[in-house]
Amino acid sequence: MYGWLTSTGVKFVIIIDMEGKPAGASEAKHNALHGIREADLKPAFRALHTAYIRLLRNPFYDPDEHAPNSHKVKSGSGSMEITSPLFIKEVERIGQAWYPGISSV
Repeated sequence: MYGWLTSTGVKFVIIIDMEGKPAGASEAKHNALHGIREADLKPAFRALHTAYIRLLRNPFYDPDEHAPNSHKVKSGSGSMEITSPLFIKEVERIGQAWYPGISSV
């Protein structure tokens, strides 16, 4: 599990299942010895951050509906989960395209 905290306090978390993903012999040996490096994860976190910024730029998206201190969340009618289909599709694309050593996603 790896995390990224933006300057505005937004937190992104990436969970990597290295056991479930097939890897070449050299990649498996490298990751077993060194683990995932920060430089390997930066492209994925940058891509997630860019996708989130695009979501916020959408005039029809209301980030206040997802704020933890929002009255909608406390009463149960709101949710912290982002349900935008475009954002979810982009996150899935990032997850499928990323691998250790990639320079951009």
